[in-house]
Amino acid sequence: MDSQKPDFSSPQRQSSVAIGIILIKFFRMTIRAFWPILLSFFIGRRAGSTFEDVIGYVVLAFAAFNLIGSVLTYFRFYFQIENNSIVIDKGVLKRTKTNIPFERIQTINFSQNIIHQIFNVVSVEIDTAGAGKAEISIDALNKEQANALREYILAEKELLVTESSDATLTTDVEIEDPQLLLHLNPTDLFKVGISQNHLRSMGIIFAFVFTTINEITNNIADLVTEQFSQYEKYLVNNTLFAFLASAILVIIISFLFSLINTLLKYFDLKLWINKKGLKLVRGLLNREEISINSNKVQMVSWSTNPIRKIFRMYTLQIAQASSTEVNAQKSKINVPGSYKQQISKVIKMVFPNEYLGNEPKHRISPQVISRIFLFSGIIPTILGLSAWFIVDQKAFFALLFLPLSFFLAKLYYRKSSYEINEELIRRNQGIIETEHVLTQIHKVQVVKVTQSWYQRRKHLASLKLYTAAGEMSIPFISLAEALDLERFILYRIETDKREWM
Repeated sequence: MDSQKPDFSSPQRQSSVAIGIILIKFFRMTIRAFWPILLSFFIGRRAGSTFEDVIGYVVLAFAAFNLIGSVLTYFRFYFQIENNSIVIDKGVLKRTKTNIPFERIQTINFSQNIIHQIFNVVSVEIDTAGAGKAEISIDALNKEQANALREYILAEKELLVTESSDATLTTDVEIEDPQLLLHLNPTDLFKVGISQNHLRSMGIIFAFVFTTINEITNNIADLVTEQFSQYEKYLVNNTLFAFLASAILVIIISFLFSLINTLLKYFDLKLWINKKGLKLVRGLLNREEISINSNKVQMVSWSTNPIRKIFRMYTLQIAQASSTEVNAQKSKINVPGSYKQQISKVIKMVFPNEYLGNEPKHRISPQVISRIFLFSGIIPTILGLSAWFIVDQKAFFALLFLPLSFFLAKLYYRKSSYEINEELIRRNQGIIETEHVLTQIHKVQVVKVTQSWYQRRKHLASLKLYTAAGEMSIPFISLAEALDLERFILYRIETDKREWM
């Protein structure tokens, strides 16, 4: 049996495709850092400017120096397995050797950009909880070799843990008969695309456009005026038409941006589930494969918005314990097109079934309505009316904040609640979107009771629970209730002998 195990005991290089991957990363980094200077260089050449020529030559010399360094990086990078650890030896002028014991490894994820996919290689990221970033990153490995490496490490890790304790620890090693829980087909992708946050897309587009223009010219206003002056005679008498046409154009562009972004990010998304955990595969140009062990899951959340609610779809997010930087990107499974029955299967896999009953909902204090109404309604209205001497009657539009803020405050209060039993705690909240977050109490690491000056006057408090994957907040409950919850949760943490991951 041992003869069939892959031999990683001797130092090994990456796939030769890594040379191209490293070069592409270098060029992207250089262009991102120096594109304003490069743009100035090319403009300066047309203008015959000697200064820009000098800058250009400096940039090109710097690029050539780093290009050589990037190629040498490939030839000075080795990895191997030694004494139940994975060892990375790398560096050109400064050599570094990273040694990570199998016991510390939490996740081994794969990703593929278009170059990886063409040559059937993957980028490998090995993460340990407590690190600031992925501790080991291999730019390009043959896919079969990468799979063999991951299965070998995790199998050896399980064997080590089994030998050192009577308990059996599950790992990310894949088992027979995984079930395909979810597959986003083109219809689902279209539904997800049209139900995305188009305001956010609009903000990204405007930020990119104005940042780019600002790099080229210091006077955006003059540029816009110059471009539209030729249409002035048509716009003077058609201001309303021009406004509506512009608004429709912006909406269409934002919609197309969201749709294309959804297609690129979630193309052919598949979520696999088995007794040990979940595996997510997604992406068109950048293909990602993320695995999560069920006993490492810290939080499961699902949310919806008015458009997605029409399709009866939810955004499902599964967060595991991991390092800070990787946690924000790689350690969460995010599925924007889930259905209720699929979410139920994930919850039943992660959490004990006997505790998944219908617990009573505990409401937050109605005082939250007054607080939101004060800060988002009354104060903005007063500030708006105070501008009377500048905008005259238009200041009365500020009165619209009052009914709008009161309606949103009531909506927030109606959607905010929490449910708790001896094993689980669930928070529900939202205004336009509705979000639900579920976690096991024994996985909570820190409990805090906080009070703002407004809450102190009303004998209210907020309860904050911190896990290895994020925090959960229950705002605006009575101080006595918050203290009771704090004592109960701390008691359950102290008396529960299970590991938190």
